Amino acid sequence: MKRTFTAILLLSLLTFHFIYGQLTVDNTQTPVNLVQNLLAGPGVQISNVTFNGAPGNSINPQIGSFNGTNSNVGLNSGLILCTGSINVAVGPNNNGGATVGGGNFGASDPDLDILSNNNTNDKAVLEFDFIPAGNTITFRYVFGSEEYNEYVCSGFNDVFGFFISGPGFNGPYQLQAVNIAIIPNTTTPVAINTINNGNPGMFGNAPTCAAIDPNWFTYSNYYFDNTGGTSVQFDGFTVVMTATAQVQCNQTYHLKIAIADAGDTGLDSGVFLEAGSLVSEELSIDAITSSGDSLMIEGCNTAFWIFSRPTAADTAIIDIGIFGTATMGTDYSNIPTQIIMPPGVLSDTLSFSAFADFITEGTETITLAIYFSNSCSGDSATATLYLIDYDSLKVDLFQDTVICTANGETAILYPLMTGGAGPFSFVWSGLQDTTQTVTVNPASTTQYFVTVTDACGFTDISDTVTVTIQCPIIVPNVVSANSDGSNDIFFITNIDQYPENEVYVYNRWGWLVYSAKGYQNNWSPSNLVEGVYFYVVDNKVDAPVAGTLHVFK
Repeated sequence: MKRTFTAILLLSLLTFHFIYGQLTVDNTQTPVNLVQNLLAGPGVQISNVTFNGAPGNSINPQIGSFNGTNSNVGLNSGLILCTGSINVAVGPNNNGGATVGGGNFGASDPDLDILSNNNTNDKAVLEFDFIPAGNTITFRYVFGSEEYNEYVCSGFNDVFGFFISGPGFNGPYQLQAVNIAIIPNTTTPVAINTINNGNPGMFGNAPTCAAIDPNWFTYSNYYFDNTGGTSVQFDGFTVVMTATAQVQCNQTYHLKIAIADAGDTGLDSGVFLEAGSLVSEELSIDAITSSGDSLMIEGCNTAFWIFSRPTAADTAIIDIGIFGTATMGTDYSNIPTQIIMPPGVLSDTLSFSAFADFITEGTETITLAIYFSNSCSGDSATATLYLIDYDSLKVDLFQDTVICTANGETAILYPLMTGGAGPFSFVWSGLQDTTQTVTVNPASTTQYFVTVTDACGFTDISDTVTVTIQCPIIVPNVVSANSDGSNDIFFITNIDQYPENEVYVYNRWGWLVYSAKGYQNNWSPSNLVEGVYFYVVDNKVDAPVAGTLHVFK
């Protein structure tokens, strides 16, 4: 009707998929494996998986897995269903009406016919039974389509739905199911004519969308326009949505995940289901301190108990049992025995602190056991913190050192801490650096110390270390004492850095011809005859230096 494609265009599309696709898909797993090993998460038991009415033990091109890590689909991995082959989903978005496979006019679904108010084709229907452990079932998904944006508010819109049936449901679909693929805080189904860019397409008109929901144009915040996208072929798709249903735990339910073309067999659509996101309500508790671990220190860091649940449709009454070797009220502040999380609250936090009693007690434990008293599954969880004595902070700074900055040498200073509680902060004397290890190259001999503060606010100051600036002496072996102003002086490089030095010069027979204490580069051997002499330079720091001196005139 509305779509015509050539084999050349299809071949071109597949070629681009191979070269540029960042979203990847794979259909080498059966529907049974995809549901049980990929889609299902904690708290659900899966059975009786079928696909398009047949046992789910055969591979089908309309269902498979995807990896969206390098794509903009919003989900890292999971299960994908399409009205044609799942390969159509692979980007880039280089075709305004891509269709891969499909074309089965007879493959309709009665529930999708009702939902779309149209005849459906190319159905992809995944069904299975499940038993929830909690009183809520949830999973996350993204719906995308080649119908965007041209067919927004038209009568030709691909359709999908999540139909749940079982105890407590009395809906208009098969098995009295209800559709839980709805826009948050509404009863409006997620569809091309409800979630879009807020404007009718070139083949649509606003009254068509308004007939479904007068506020249809306000849901554009749930829509992502993928025109020109490099990783996904679909022209547009929803943001990540969450399907939720209230259930009775330990009862058997049936879930039907279905998608189909409406009115024709072209312009494919697909639905992405996040891996591990099909879960039933469970309660968890985490224990963490302000230091980022599970270690409490007396009189120091604060600890937090964090209570979390995946959905928040009702009130959660959580009973708390307190155990461990530490004593509440003596070793740490009081913890309530119950918390109440109202509807809409997914997490709650309790904070408390440990007292500094200055008694050596070793490691003690604080364990919280929680029980979700209004969940028939009897959800429970535990978490433990470890309470230790505070050991006083002591800082040592290593070490005195000698460097020659003229030769590009530097000194590395670092403190060693014992006791205290990390993380630590550092303030160095005379420096702007606040890191633990610093590198210095002062212009002259300088003393340094460091002030260290731990996570508990306790401080210690290190001893002072000295970085001494001294370069090795360099003694010449030739002096031309001819009074021409060049090399007339017995010039010992860096001798000024050793004020206690002693210099001795001997002739070839061992007679002392010159000596000085505190030599200052002020002697010329002009009174000596040409020849070879011997020197000894003692800088009083290192071993004496000896060698020959050639005097020329």
